[in-house]
Amino acid sequence: MPDYLKLPTTTKGLVRVVIETPRGAAAKVAYEPATQVFGYVRPLPVGMIYPYDWGFIPSTLGEDGDPLDGLVIHQAATGSGVVIKCDLLGALRVEQTDQGGEPLRNDRYVFCPHREDAVDEPVAADQVPEHLRREIEQFFLSSVLGTGKTIKFKGWQDADEAHRAIKKGMKAFAARPRK
Repeated sequence: MPDYLKLPTTTKGLVRVVIETPRGAAAKVAYEPATQVFGYVRPLPVGMIYPYDWGFIPSTLGEDGDPLDGLVIHQAATGSGVVIKCDLLGALRVEQTDQGGEPLRNDRYVFCPHREDAVDEPVAADQVPEHLRREIEQFFLSSVLGTGKTIKFKGWQDADEAHRAIKKGMKAFAARPRK
């Protein structure tokens, strides 16, 4: 099995997103690098499901020590381990605090599958529409209930700003100490 963390971040100008939790799942699933499997993390609060595919951007590193997070907006559900080549739409800037911890950035990058690779029309061509932004914010607020985490939104980045932030995450991954 490949080490999903080390896949190239981009290909032909598109950003790869490794899906951990597929659309429609009522439990969070995460990639476990030590065993190279996708493992159960926790259930979502009662009645909630992931509205879109959720995963990470390979060969990146965020302030929380994990790869950068990615939400892929499309009408299908995939599965854990699927890699989607995507167009970047923007990012929701998030300040997250774990129980007793210091606040840190844990942004959510928003994508749609590249048009040539997706038979359905993308939800948004080059940005996240306002109504969808509010729905995404509400999902993330509700999804942390009972985890001891708190999140605050710091606004949205357009695709250009978000792309610069991904490049910063790529540099952090390249500079990390090797194990």
